[in-house]
Amino acid sequence: REEAENILKRMDLISNLKRKYGSTIEEILKYSEETKEKVEQIENSKQIIEDIEKRLKVVKENMYSLALKMNKVRNEAKKELCNKINSNFKALEMNDAKIDIEIIMNENNCFNENGLDKVRFLICTNKGEEFKSLSKIASGGEISRTILAIKSVLTNEDEVESCVFDEIDTGISGKAASSVGEKIKEIAKNHQVICITHLPQVAAKADAHFYISKVSSENRVVTKIQLLSEKERINEIARISSGNINETTIKFAIELINRGKNVSIA
Repeated sequence: REEAENILKRMDLISNLKRKYGSTIEEILKYSEETKEKVEQIENSKQIIEDIEKRLKVVKENMYSLALKMNKVRNEAKKELCNKINSNFKALEMNDAKIDIEIIMNENNCFNENGLDKVRFLICTNKGEEFKSLSKIASGGEISRTILAIKSVLTNEDEVESCVFDEIDTGISGKAASSVGEKIKEIAKNHQVICITHLPQVAAKADAHFYISKVSSENRVVTKIQLLSEKERINEIARISSGNINETTIKFAIELINRGKNVSIA
C-alpha cells in the first residue's frame, strides 16, 4: 500500500510538472537542463562578462588591423583612380576639371562596414579653384559628365554586366553631348548599356532604340516600350533633334547614325 501511494504521489508530481514545464518527460528534463545553465550563468556572470570583454578586445584589435590595411589600400589606389577619372574628363570636354579623393580615418575607432574611413570625392572644374564637394561646385551638366567619367572607370574594373544611364546627359549639348555618346559607346564595348536620353547626339550611337511613352487608359496611366525599326529610329532622332520630322531633320538623323556607327573605340 505504501508503495502504491508513493507511485501515485510520483504520478501527481509528474502531472504538475507537465502542466508547468512541458507535455512530456523529455521536455521537462530539457527545461531542467536549460534552467541549470541559466543559474550557472547568473552565478558566474562576472567571469562570463570578463571572457566576453577579452574576446571583444581581440575582435576590435583584428578589426583595427584590417581597417589599417583597408586605409593603406585605398590611399595606394587613390592616385591611379584619380588619374583615370581625370583622363576621362578630357574625353568629355571638361579639360580643366580635376578630381581628388579625400580619405579620413576615424580616430575614435567608430567602425562601419567600410572600416574606419570616410571617403569623399572632391572636384575642381576650373583652373585656380579649390577642390570642393561635387554637389557644391558642379553644374547639372558637369555632375552628369563626372558621374559618367567615374562609372566608365569602375565598370572596367568590376564584373558588372549591365549599366543603366538615366539621363546622364542632362544639361549638356553640342560637342560635349557627342563626347558623352562616344564614352557610353566605349563602355558598351564590354557591357550591356541601357541609356535614357533626349539628345540625338547620344541616341544616334546606340545599336538599338526603344521608344518609351505613357498612355492614359481607363483612369490610369500605362507606360509602353516599343522597339523601333530602322525607319522609326531615324524619324525619332529627327524629331528629338528639332521637334519636327522633315527632309532636313531626317537627313541630319541619318548622318548622326552613320557617325555613330563609325565611332572609333579605343
